[in-house]
Amino acid sequence: MAVSKNPTTWFEDITDAIGMFEPVLLDCVSRELERLASSQGSRSKLAKVALELGLTFDRAPCGQASVDDEIASAARSLGARVATTDSELAKSLRASHLGVVTLKSGRAVLG
Repeated sequence: MAVSKNPTTWFEDITDAIGMFEPVLLDCVSRELERLASSQGSRSKLAKVALELGLTFDRAPCGQASVDDEIASAARSLGARVATTDSELAKSLRASHLGVVTLKSGRAVLG
């Protein structure tokens, strides 16, 4: 949702840092975005744009854990980095030695 609020060159930034990659959207994250999109306000609009962007991404299923736990599990099993602006999720992922992509000054930063 962050890149729809403040458009960035996130794809190019990541490609420059690690080479070509395939973005993946977890089904449970998609459902969370759909829930947000069905509400009112600015977050709803951002969620709708994020869902539209996500149409071009590969998809992956989720289990029954919390969304954050599913994200961490998918990152482990896919050997992937997680793009997030959720500081608590990023902190948890780093503590689990998983790669994180965040935004800093409008640019995607790998950490």
